[in-house]
Amino acid sequence: MKLNLKYSLIVLIISEIIFWSIGFGLYFYFSGLEDFKFENKEVLSYLFFARILILLFLGAQLLMKSRLQKYAEIKMLNKISNHFSSVRNSIKFSLFLAGISCFIIAFANPQFGKKEVDMSASGIDVIIGIDVSNSMLARDLSPALNRLEITKLAIRNMLNQLNGDRVGVVVFAGTAYSYIPITNDYEYIKQELSSINPGMLSAQGTSISNAIDVALESFGESKANKAIVLFSDGENHEENAIESVATAKKSGIKVYTIGMGTNKGVPIPMNRTGNDFHKDNTGKTVLTKLNEDMLREVASKGNGLYLKADKTKVNTQRILSDMSKIEKTTFKKKSFLEYEDKFQWALALGFLFLILELLIGKLIKL
Repeated sequence: MKLNLKYSLIVLIISEIIFWSIGFGLYFYFSGLEDFKFENKEVLSYLFFARILILLFLGAQLLMKSRLQKYAEIKMLNKISNHFSSVRNSIKFSLFLAGISCFIIAFANPQFGKKEVDMSASGIDVIIGIDVSNSMLARDLSPALNRLEITKLAIRNMLNQLNGDRVGVVVFAGTAYSYIPITNDYEYIKQELSSINPGMLSAQGTSISNAIDVALESFGESKANKAIVLFSDGENHEENAIESVATAKKSGIKVYTIGMGTNKGVPIPMNRTGNDFHKDNTGKTVLTKLNEDMLREVASKGNGLYLKADKTKVNTQRILSDMSKIEKTTFKKKSFLEYEDKFQWALALGFLFLILELLIGKLIKL
């Protein structure tokens, strides 16, 4: 009788051994090379899930045999089932499964070889200063978000609108330091923003002068035109902020300020829950409010613009529009190594297997 599950199982086992032997052999060979990878490696796990089809195929074969045996003896079935072949059907199924497997590999997109692409960028260098003093925990702009959290949202939105400019980040309170060196990797900056908090600096207060001085140092030897954008509530506790702005202006650097807060005095939470508030030495609750006069003066002296946050929204587009007028510099060309997609080979092989599966009845008589 040609309807024999034993033959079907043997064909399937042999085809799977061949497929996985060749597959693992090629994978380990190419994995040993530096210039090979799968763009979507996680997709390869579907190769194992696809093997569920084998169980469905064997189940269908078993069901067919069971039904046929209800109508005839084994000897009679051998005569009437000459047109049917378990071996041929198993080969056809193996080719179909191999085709599906190749499509999965193609979707995983094997990439082999590299090509160098020369790229250049034009823009300016921008240092973003973030006030991390305790007063930035106040929730006067929104009951759900504090001033610092809204600042981070505004910076992410700002980065989404930049194109080609290099950006660095300085954090400041009573002192200041460079947190992220100048880079054009905006995604990295967005990721690092989540780690910024008032506990980063032990010296409290708001030293805008230190923020500007560290920003100037962060530019290094860059010959690009520059700008500084400060997010702060403006509660400056030093008198020399204007002197630092004058130094920046002499160097042709614009200074922009963004006021984070409202003009109404509000308490400063001790933590994110807001269950307790900062108090002075007499036990009186400390209040904080936006110092617009200071921030407006810094922006004016720095030949920039002053903006004020409106609840959770900051119209950074105004600053970006003004910065776009600054003459851009073409940065040094960099060569990036890019992988070349090779999914076409697996895709073509998959179609070949499916075509053979359709023609197998005519090409092979078993």
